Amino acid sequence: MKWLSSRYVFPLAIITLIISLCLQCAWIRQLYLAQKKSVTTVLESIVSDASRQISYQSIVKGHEKSIRFQQFFLSPEWLVLRHAFDDLKVDNLRSRFHYGITNDSSVVEMKMSFPNNPKKQIYQKSTAITDGKSQREVSLEDQRDLKVMDSLVNHRLYGLGVAIDRNYVLYDYSSGKLVKGKAVSKDASAFVSGKYTYNLKFQNQYQLVVPSITWLIIYQMRYYLISSFLMLALTAAAFYLLIRLMKNQQLYAQARMSFTSNMTHELQTPISTIAVALESISKYHLIDEPEKLQNYINISRHELQRLQAMIEKVLKQEQMDLGKTNLQFTLFDIQSVLKQVIFSMDIQVREKNSQLILVPSDEPYFIKGDAMHIANVCYNLIDNALKYSPAHSKIEVSCSIADGELTISFKDNGPGIKEIYQQQVFERFFRIFSQDNIHNVKGSGLGLHYVKQVVELHGGRVALQSKIGKGSNFMIILPLYEEN
Repeated sequence: MKWLSSRYVFPLAIITLIISLCLQCAWIRQLYLAQKKSVTTVLESIVSDASRQISYQSIVKGHEKSIRFQQFFLSPEWLVLRHAFDDLKVDNLRSRFHYGITNDSSVVEMKMSFPNNPKKQIYQKSTAITDGKSQREVSLEDQRDLKVMDSLVNHRLYGLGVAIDRNYVLYDYSSGKLVKGKAVSKDASAFVSGKYTYNLKFQNQYQLVVPSITWLIIYQMRYYLISSFLMLALTAAAFYLLIRLMKNQQLYAQARMSFTSNMTHELQTPISTIAVALESISKYHLIDEPEKLQNYINISRHELQRLQAMIEKVLKQEQMDLGKTNLQFTLFDIQSVLKQVIFSMDIQVREKNSQLILVPSDEPYFIKGDAMHIANVCYNLIDNALKYSPAHSKIEVSCSIADGELTISFKDNGPGIKEIYQQQVFERFFRIFSQDNIHNVKGSGLGLHYVKQVVELHGGRVALQSKIGKGSNFMIILPLYEEN
């Protein structure tokens, strides 16, 4: 589909990610509101359950085995009844609460009265009967129950998994006046519980205040947030890999087209030359001129050798990519291989009026590897230096040893390679374009890729140092052979 070209993939990916992000934000917001409601319900139930437990413990002493006693004072119906009695708001309401416990039975009495004449003033809700205990004794018991109540609430809040900044407020049961703490409205704090009594003395009412529950909500949502983040990250990673793959495929396709075009030209040149030579021999009856005939035969032979070399390069690269190359490892002196390669390239060096210098060393440098492939590597690097350097250039080949490694350097004074291309030149089919997007030098784009593959199969690596206008230095770094 032509309309789905690579230029539409990037904006489509951005739009998709933005939509995904917006949907995730909307989903997380709805989840946050639902979780906030759930957290406030949990906090309210913590205070309510603590109130019920402490109230029960304040009167259960001596009646721990009474099932009826437990069923009544721990029942939700009793809790509802108590809250209704505590929260009943009628002007001039007079209420009376009394409970009595004997060995035979427990008596709970609630009495409320209010005047029929609204103008007649009657005092407000009264406290429970104290069964003859002094006010000091009742206050001490109330303080003890308050500490237990606050400790139980704090313990249950700690069980939620996040440290919560909280405090409590006490109100007088009869008058509703503030006894301890600072009165806080529900709008000023994230959570303000209802008012709960914590014993049946009905001295004070306990109210929990939590200034912020944001971190608690986030903690409760942690798995949802992590999954949402992972989904967005995976989506972004998938688009990134897809775009990168498409870009690489596009570059690879362009490189293959360039390779096909270059190889077609490279193959056509020797074929045309041979065809012209054979036609000239036949047309001009050069059989009668042995000297010219030998010259044309030599030209044809040279072009056939060029043709065979190009075909072998492609075949070797194909075998290398398929992993079918079998290296024949032997021990040899790298300098002898370099001398042979330089000798075989003497004609090409003379044609370009260049200098190819081998810096000799007094000691041999032995490596263990495939001499034929290493020779091909050296040939490719010198051939590249000759092709891309101008006439009368200088190419210097040298060897050095450092840290048990052998470095073979191929240094030229050619045009150099831009830094942005110095890693790409070793990729298959890659070739550097000129400013007009044209290859100034014909080639297959396989040579340096072959060099890298062979060197890595020998446990080595390749390096490149180059600056524009100052030439290039290709270095092969191989492990030096050492006798154990």
